[in-house]
Amino acid sequence: MPVSLIRDYLQTQGLRLPEDDIRVGVLAAQTVMHNGRAEIDRAVLWYAANDAVLSEHIAPTPENEALLKQIFMALDSAYSRTAAAQSAVVYALLPSEQGPFLLRLAQQGLVLAQRLPVSEENARFHLPVRSAHTGWLNLAEDVAHWLSSEALEGNHNSRSQSQMSLPVSTENGSVLGIVHVEYESKAALTEAVQADWVALALALAEPMAALLKPEHQEEQND
Repeated sequence: MPVSLIRDYLQTQGLRLPEDDIRVGVLAAQTVMHNGRAEIDRAVLWYAANDAVLSEHIAPTPENEALLKQIFMALDSAYSRTAAAQSAVVYALLPSEQGPFLLRLAQQGLVLAQRLPVSEENARFHLPVRSAHTGWLNLAEDVAHWLSSEALEGNHNSRSQSQMSLPVSTENGSVLGIVHVEYESKAALTEAVQADWVALALALAEPMAALLKPEHQEEQND
C-alpha cells in the first residue's frame, strides 16, 4: 500500500501515529488475507442470528465466501496480535429502502450488535454508527467520561471502558464499513494499539470494496 494512502488516512482522521508501524501492519494483514489457509466453518462465515442473516444481504457465492474469509482472517490476526480487546467487529455499510445500516461481517470476543441502523439519532448511542454517518473516526479513551458528559448515550456502552470506531473507506473517501473495538481498560488504546487497528481498517478496504461493489450499489440507488 502506498505511504501516501496511509498519510491521507491519518491526516483525514486527525491522527498522529507512526506511518512505518501502520505500513508494517497493513502488510501483515495483506499477507494473512492472501496466504492464509485457515479452515473456517461456513456457519461462522455465513451466520444466521436472530436479528441478521448474512446471506440475505451478501450473495453466498464462492467469490464472496473467499472475500469473507479474508476479512475474518485479517480481523482474527489483528485481534490476536494486539493487546487483548474485549470485542472487535467488522461492519459493512449497506443501503436499504428504510435507510443505510451496518451489518456485521466478522467478529471476535464478546458479541456486539449484528445490525445497526445508521441515522443521526442512532449515532448518539453507537460509535460505529457515528463513524459510518460522518466518515470520521471516533476514539473514546474513557467511555465513562463520554457518558457522563453526554457525548455518548446508552447504558449498553457501560460494558466497556474504551472504544474505537474506524471507517473503512475507498480511495475517494466513500465509507465501506467500520472496524469497531472495545476494551475493558481506559488505558488500552495506546498509540501502538491505535496503529494496529488503523492498519486493519486500511487493509480491509480492498476485500470489502470487492465484496460490496459500491459502484453497483450506487447504480441501484440512482
